[in-house]
Amino acid sequence: MSLYEGISILHLMRRPFRVFSNIFHAFVSGPKTGKPFKLKFESSAICNLKCIMCPLTKGLKRKMGVLSFNNFKKVFDEINPPYLNLTGLGEPLINPDIFKIISYARRRGALVKLDTNATLLNDENIKKLIESDPTFISVSIDGITKKSYESIRKGAKFETVINNLKNMIRYRNKTYSNTKIHLFFVLQKSNMNDLIDFIKFGDSLNVDALNGNIAISFGNADNKDKLKINQLQIKKINENLKKIKKEIKIKLNIENIEEFLDNPDQIEKISEKSCFYPWYNPCITWDGYVVPCDIHCNNEIVFGNAFQEPFMKIWNNENARKFRKRLLIKRGGICAKCCVDERYILDKLKFLNRIPLINKISYRK
Repeated sequence: MSLYEGISILHLMRRPFRVFSNIFHAFVSGPKTGKPFKLKFESSAICNLKCIMCPLTKGLKRKMGVLSFNNFKKVFDEINPPYLNLTGLGEPLINPDIFKIISYARRRGALVKLDTNATLLNDENIKKLIESDPTFISVSIDGITKKSYESIRKGAKFETVINNLKNMIRYRNKTYSNTKIHLFFVLQKSNMNDLIDFIKFGDSLNVDALNGNIAISFGNADNKDKLKINQLQIKKINENLKKIKKEIKIKLNIENIEEFLDNPDQIEKISEKSCFYPWYNPCITWDGYVVPCDIHCNNEIVFGNAFQEPFMKIWNNENARKFRKRLLIKRGGICAKCCVDERYILDKLKFLNRIPLINKISYRK
């Protein structure tokens, strides 16, 4: 749920038809769907780091580059999404148009989320970033000691990143900006023992939230070894996590981590979980390719190119419709590696199944 932190009823009601349209199409889960509520647009596929869990480090066949403002504007104006996530495989601050892209989307009324590794957050970039007014800035820090952090985020300097983060928080507070600053943690074998101290660190900085996930396999890359952790270690960390949650003030959004710690074998049962992404949350690469989501990071499945033809034509073309039909049957292939679990959406929509006639229109049983 952390993706939707801060989305109020007021924000939703700015475009009520879009909201109710997405709810309706999510419930129906048919081959066709409406204009999406949320858009994940890859701002950069180029990075200055070589993180051990990232598919970029393994090497991809697709082209690398950054999203141009003109291409962004073309697609954004067509979709006009209430929620824009400017993430991707690369570092957004490498993109020279990133501040212009954020500012444009915000002026059009979208909530904007940006993920960064914080290595390029010098004084000038901090000023430009905060002034561009993103709704959320998520800083990825996967270790709380120099050794663990630099062993994962290869090419980064721990002291520099922490200093940059603190400077950004100070500048945000000094300018009374409404931008929320979050920390993000990818749990894996080499940083398991950092989790509790990482939560304490985030709490001491008084950031707005701490989000986290388990290391998963993107595309055809295999990251299963990243979570091979002995049971005694998991038990101890889980016990400490339950204690620290009672002591901290920071908002924690680490449901997938907690679920893994409670049941490490759950990663093998991902295909049983619900996913609604292809009905409301498309992903577009920096060069315009519409893919089901960023798990298909090497363009393993492509619906079309939004820079070459209208987005909605792509979003409901034959390839997209076939994909949705398959996903309802089983999360196979690359989708079976993903840890997205949207059962909460399914639970919220269950009341519709109790309404005569309405319950007959859903493809999702």
